[in-house]
Parts: sequence; C-alpha cells; structure tokens
Amino acid sequence: MLTRIVALSATLFLVGCGKVCPDDMVLDRQRSKETRIAFCVSHKDPSRALWIELYPSKQRKQVCPFVGGRPGGIYQSWHAVGARFLEGRYENGLKVGRWMQWSAEGAQVGDGEYRDGRLIQGAPVGTSAACESVVW
Repeated sequence: MLTRIVALSATLFLVGCGKVCPDDMVLDRQRSKETRIAFCVSHKDPSRALWIELYPSKQRKQVCPFVGGRPGGIYQSWHAVGARFLEGRYENGLKVGRWMQWSAEGAQVGDGEYRDGRLIQGAPVGTSAACESVVW
C-alpha cells in the first residue's frame, strides 16, 4: 500500500492529477523536473525509457523514446493548443524515415525523408526535436 501511495504521489507532483508515464513505465523522480520534464523508465526493460517535456499547462510538448540510452522509436510533439506538431522516428540516436510537420490548425506543412540522421529528400523537419540533446 505504501509503495502505491509513493508511486501515486510521484506522478501527482509532476502533473497534478494527470498521468504522465505509460502504464508499463515508472516515473524517475530524481531525474524528472517538477511540472516540466518527466523521465519514465520501463518496468520490464530498464533500457527502454521516455523523456517527456510538458508545457506550463501540463500538456505534453514532446515525447522522446530511448532504447539503450539513445533515441529510438517514434518521436512526437504537439503545439501548445494540443494539435500535433512533429512526428518521426529515431534509430540508434538518428532520425530515419519520414518526418512530418503540421501547423497548429492541422495542415501538413512539412515532409522530409531521413537516412542515418541526414535529410535525403523533401524539406528539413524535426529541427525542434530535442531528443539528441537529452543525456540519458
């Protein structure tokens, strides 16, 4: 029971009554910054983690997945109004595949194809993705 209360308070300190980490992850309180940054670590696989940045409104600003201490997986970010902003994928710390960008009104405004972290086709997208600068 005490463990459950501690886990609940760890979540509440970060975002009020909202839940930040997915169900299969726990909040790393020492690395998280109250109301701004959440570090979530997998229960089953400690090499899997998420870095979540929040707006002052406590809405998600961006989510960076990590595998083995490097960005790996689907990156997502949102405008302050809640509409999606950027989406793309990381592998071994580098941007790969198609990255897309949308306006706050929902119109697609950018599309670029990446290989090994370099733009190979289209417009540069994902320049505001902070995953590469996060030290895990």
